[in-house]
Amino acid sequence: MPERSTMLTARFSDCPSPSGGGSTLRFVATAAAVVGLVLACSASGNESGNTGGASGTGQGGASGSGGSGGSGGSTGGASATGGAAGTINLGGNAGSVAGTGGGDSGLPLPDGGCAYAAVESTLLPANILVVLDRSGSMNCNLPPITQSADCEATPVQVDTTQPTKWAVVVGGLKDAFGALPSSASVGLAFFNNNDVCGVNSTPSVGVNLLDTTQIAALDNALDSVPVPKGGTPIVGATIVAYKHLHEQAQVQGNKFVVLITDGKETCDADKVQILQTEIPKAVSVNIRTFVIGAPGSEPARALLSAMAYLGGTARSATCDHSASAPDQGDCHFDMTTTQDFAADLAAGLAAISGQALGCELDVPAADPNGRPVDYNRVNVRYARAGDANDIVDILQDPARPCDGGAEGWQYAQDNRKIVLCGSICNDVKADEKARVEVVLGCETAVVK
Repeated sequence: MPERSTMLTARFSDCPSPSGGGSTLRFVATAAAVVGLVLACSASGNESGNTGGASGTGQGGASGSGGSGGSGGSTGGASATGGAAGTINLGGNAGSVAGTGGGDSGLPLPDGGCAYAAVESTLLPANILVVLDRSGSMNCNLPPITQSADCEATPVQVDTTQPTKWAVVVGGLKDAFGALPSSASVGLAFFNNNDVCGVNSTPSVGVNLLDTTQIAALDNALDSVPVPKGGTPIVGATIVAYKHLHEQAQVQGNKFVVLITDGKETCDADKVQILQTEIPKAVSVNIRTFVIGAPGSEPARALLSAMAYLGGTARSATCDHSASAPDQGDCHFDMTTTQDFAADLAAGLAAISGQALGCELDVPAADPNGRPVDYNRVNVRYARAGDANDIVDILQDPARPCDGGAEGWQYAQDNRKIVLCGSICNDVKADEKARVEVVLGCETAVVK
């Protein structure tokens, strides 16, 4: 019990900021018409080692040493020395992302003279912390063998020939871990941890790349849990999960908490705090929350739905998160009425994995002059591996859901992220050497 009083009074809003979190955008200005860009962390400039830039004294000046000129170049452009970021020529049609001093040649800026900067970006990696309920009710058989009310009263396995909720969840998670790519990072935490209401401040398995060693650690942790027992500290477990992900400065990219529970909160009455303070704080530092409600979580629908909605993972824009009654809400993965929990759980975990491992890019925080980016003048391009001239202009497709027919890109998280939707996402994910760029300055091209 001392652990409960310590853990559950902690609040994510008290967390210090991580020393190494976030992407840093650094602009390197040159003489008159050349700008270098570097994105540390999730996006990076072209490390071309370029020496020299556009030069000449007339329109469309000739190339200087190691640089790249072309038609429509800057007027009177001075030569420049680029660094690790590569260079971009401003004005006219001739600009390019990199010079010829090493590395790829870069992609030419679009024609028309409107573009003034391009940032090469990479897909953000996914970091997933599964927070799993091991309270006593997980030891029950699934309905109709054991109804939820009967399970709450007597949380035992009535029919030993049929699986418990715990067995189904463990099997589903093992399958899900095995199906994820090694580029994902996954960890695992349990609640409770002391057969009462305790929660650990660190996961049972830390968030690490999903190689064979990590998969073995996750499977062993699931197999090592004794018979489920005790209370359901949803609030405390979620808060410490946020704290852990936030404080791990080495964890770069997108961060997700995946909460799986079969019951209502039984250990902490302060649900308002997590909804009004803790989850919004988590979202502000790029931690989103998926929620799976297993059979037995009917009385917690309102809480679980609100957690998913506020946590940035609502199943739809019109889902019910009003909390008009404790058993009302459908923004989360509600599996309380499932006829095949194992199949629905597998489908839910696959859907979560697809969203977590989606195609997201960071949006630059400012233009080269330090001004906020004009979100109506942002475009996205993709060059296939091995051919810098094979460039695909990806159009913005804001009218359709990203997982419901959109073919292009959309803004997400208040314009802080760009999400690639549809077949282009699959193309980019399958192309390990793909070059994706966010181009600033030209009016956004939209799917008609």
